[in-house]
This record gives sequence, structure tokens and C-alpha cells, in this order.
Amino acid sequence: MSAVTLDVTYDERRSRLTTAFRYLLAIPHLIFVGLWGYAAEFVALLQWFVILFTGQRNEGMWNFQRGYLAYNARVSSYVALLYDQYPNFGSGWGMEPVAFGLDYRPDANRLTNALRLLWIIPALLIALVLGIAVAFVGLASWVVIVITGKHPRGMWEFILRVYRFNLNVSAYGLLMSDEYPRYDGSAQTSVLPPGDRRGWDGIAPPRSGGPLPPPSGPPVG
Repeated sequence: MSAVTLDVTYDERRSRLTTAFRYLLAIPHLIFVGLWGYAAEFVALLQWFVILFTGQRNEGMWNFQRGYLAYNARVSSYVALLYDQYPNFGSGWGMEPVAFGLDYRPDANRLTNALRLLWIIPALLIALVLGIAVAFVGLASWVVIVITGKHPRGMWEFILRVYRFNLNVSAYGLLMSDEYPRYDGSAQTSVLPPGDRRGWDGIAPPRSGGPLPPPSGPPVG
């Protein structure tokens, strides 16, 4: 099972207007998430030394990175045309129909973390190939939505699975998890609660494809 869980509510009917200007609208978020990403990478360097000497992850550093990854999940899903609601900035969740989950595990493998830059190369190559494919699918999706106002489910599911894999690659590269990322093209897409519910961060989507349970508390980072 993947370390990161990501799911988005599918809605076939989409906004032509916001889709047409999606990349322009996303610029403030892309700047913010980019700066936060640099900080998360610096923290990963510090975490590398912590793991090398103690064999455990520092929870405070990990939580900082998790906040970044959760925000990145919402921004990336918006840019990738997976949903239309404008995302909130930072760690505050709004009406975005996105579920993100990643559990903290203090124990870390010294060897795989010490050599993480080498271990991650195969996953990065897979991510590169998938990135090229998803770029074409994303462009086709943009054209279809602008013309018809609908997002074909097959295209939408492929984009979701690729971004789910990318988040796992990021978590692995940032030393947040020791579980090697893998892409499962046959993974089922689960159904999230209606868009009027909030606080889905940390809820793992069910493997059966059924609805997620209601949130049990406030969103976490």
C-alpha cells in the first residue's frame, strides 16, 4: 500500500471559464507552494542527518514537510484540472474536494535513507515517463472541458493516478517514508463525501471504492 493516499471527488460537469484560465489563476499558489517546497527540501537535508545518527525521523520536521505535501496535493490537483473549487492558501482547508493522508512513522531505515538519492532514480524515471503522458492527457482534457464543459472520466482517473504516484515519489524523496513508490494503473478511484464537508486531511480513501467516512476532527496541516 502506498505511503500517501490522495483522492478527489469526480464531477463530470466542469467550468469552462476557470478551466480556460486555470494556469493563470494558479500562479499565486504555484509561487507559494514552490517557496514552501524549497524549505521542505532543506528540512529533508537536516532530516537526513537526524536519521543517519538516530535511526528515527524528527516529528517536527516531518510535520512541516507534511503540511507542504498536503498543500501541494491540493494545488497540483487544481492545476491538473481534477476539480474547479479555488484552493485555500497554506495548510488551511476550504471546500476543496480533496482527501490527503500520510501517517508519521518515527523509525527510519538508515541505509535506504543514506542512499536515497540513488534508490529513488528508478521511481524518478517512471515519474518522468508518466509526466510526459499526463501532459498530453492534461492538454486534451483542457481542450475537451473548454469545448464541452465536461471532463471524461478516463482522462480524469489517469491524471489522478499519476499525481498520486508523484506525491509518493515526493514523500520518498523528502525522507518522509521508507515505502518505495509504485504506480498502480488499475487502482480503483474511491468516492468522497459531497462538497459541503470539510477537513478530509489525513483520511485514507477506502480500497473498495466506497464513500469515505465523515471527518472525525479538524484538518491537520
